[in-house]
Amino acid sequence: MEFVDQAIAYMRDGFGIVNGDWRNLVIALIAAIFMSSWKQWAPFAVLAVVAHIAIEKLAPVLAGDDAFSLPPIMEQDFWVRAGVLALGYMITIGVFYLIKSLIFRKSAAAH
Repeated sequence: MEFVDQAIAYMRDGFGIVNGDWRNLVIALIAAIFMSSWKQWAPFAVLAVVAHIAIEKLAPVLAGDDAFSLPPIMEQDFWVRAGVLALGYMITIGVFYLIKSLIFRKSAAAH
């Protein structure tokens, strides 16, 4: 039961991160637009996490506020956060893709 509670907490945290900033929602929306089937759901979530981390690391550099540094890929906290982000993006991309598929299914049926 503790595993289920922890999994739900990770999903809640991930969704909160993705839903908390409009830039993250744009990343999820772009992923959903380019998805052509549910088989691509997990790979697009991983790509969204990569884009999220890249933007997160490059934004201060482009603004001139910080020097470029690579993400701390050798630390466990980095991977836990990446997993939480992946869950959040899976939920958000899934919702956007479901809406997209419903809209385009209805518009195709109308013609």
